Amino acid sequence: MIYPADDFRINNNSLPPASHGGNRWAAQEKWGIAAESFLDFSASINPLGPPPMSLQAIQDNLPALEYYPEPGGAELKKALAEYLQIGEQGIVLGNGSTELIYLCTRLFCRRRVVVLAPSFSEYGQGVDNPRLVKVDIDLKSLKLPITEIATVLKEGDVLFIANPNNPTGNLFARWELLLVLELVKDRQATLVVDEAFIDFAEDKSASLRDVCSQVPNLVVLGSLTKFFALPGLRIGYALSNDAHNRKMERLLPPWRINSLALAAGSAALKDQDYIQSTLRLIARERDFLDYSLNQIPGLSVYPAQANFILIDAKDLGITADQLQDLLGPQGILIRDCSNFDNLSPYHLRVAVRSHPENEILVAALKEALIRK
Repeated sequence: MIYPADDFRINNNSLPPASHGGNRWAAQEKWGIAAESFLDFSASINPLGPPPMSLQAIQDNLPALEYYPEPGGAELKKALAEYLQIGEQGIVLGNGSTELIYLCTRLFCRRRVVVLAPSFSEYGQGVDNPRLVKVDIDLKSLKLPITEIATVLKEGDVLFIANPNNPTGNLFARWELLLVLELVKDRQATLVVDEAFIDFAEDKSASLRDVCSQVPNLVVLGSLTKFFALPGLRIGYALSNDAHNRKMERLLPPWRINSLALAAGSAALKDQDYIQSTLRLIARERDFLDYSLNQIPGLSVYPAQANFILIDAKDLGITADQLQDLLGPQGILIRDCSNFDNLSPYHLRVAVRSHPENEILVAALKEALIRK
């Protein structure tokens, strides 16, 4: 579905500030539990914590704090190029991928911002009063709505697609994205594919990072926040062609990645033991959570390829907010997804964490649903 007939469903003036998971401080204030004591399923971060090699790199580079960071982040770009198997010249670093999301809106939106619903709430932010076009995803099929995108896309638009999508967790097929890319090129628009969670996917062939340098209408974004559990250091990257990269670099400040982030990021990308352990853990625990949640009568569980799972509790008649009020006093946080377009107050999202933590979540959910 596309809203409304005058080309855009909602103006940014009426949008509340974006809210996200991971606010342990607000939970501490509400339930009187120390922030660090919560089991946080609301933020989709690698449960292994930061890579050991990153922690050592931070320690080793503490003396460098009295100096400016490397202006262009050459060492981190080199490590990223090897990790992503692309050329170094195609990489632009950002102080988190959200900085680059904002930049892409400012740089490429000549007309409107087209987003899927539901999707990450920061798309379209970064400019005053953007014209937003929101195209609903069919929550039963979770297919990329190519026909609907083709109907609304116009010259000068910027289209944001997350792959895997957040909060649904599904992975769009590469062929679907390439079809959309052809539409984008024909309409002289820009496609921004946010691959912040693709490192968790078993099938990484859906990534478009390998074609960025060859296509003038494509930007791919990535992040070290989720997979490498480094949200406090803010490390993101954009991949595109030379012309776009030069424009982005001109609009971004120097020294935007601090010295410890540069060192930790470079080390993380080389920590193969950590990378392989993460892939095994997430695959195993995602399957465990999917199976266990599906055994709870009344919960509808969406299939996921990321490190989080979307759940619909409508058949039980309990909203995500009500469920959080039952779980909060037990020190458990979930993500209320009612602020996502095309989702209801009954939708919630949970991160994939360690096996003992996931067992605690499943048991707490069962108990809460009995007590509701």
